[in-house]
Amino acid sequence: MPDQLIVCESCGFTADEEKRDGETGGAHLIKHLQALYEQWHRKEKLAIATTGCLCICEQPCAIAYVGTGKPTYLFADLDPTTCAADLLTAAELYLDSKDGMVSANRLPKELQSHRIARIPPAP
Repeated sequence: MPDQLIVCESCGFTADEEKRDGETGGAHLIKHLQALYEQWHRKEKLAIATTGCLCICEQPCAIAYVGTGKPTYLFADLDPTTCAADLLTAAELYLDSKDGMVSANRLPKELQSHRIARIPPAP
């Protein structure tokens, strides 16, 4: 199974703005990610998936990187209108790391302060 970039589809644009023009921030992000993903050269190595909720509602918009034998990374308080390209750049770092370890200073600058957690892989 390929690594995954999981997007919370119920996240708002911000903690104070759930929807814009009837669309959640998560749905907006998914739309932008899918458009970039269709042209992305590594899509066979990473699946984009959605989940109903990542339970970090006070810091929308949230995503997670998940891989077999790799730590899971949780990012939140993202701007769903501008972060899609940076998320695919960070995904490349995740894919290129055999153990899934990606230091914050290697992430795109706009994502560095939005990494919330690194959860160890299951044994």
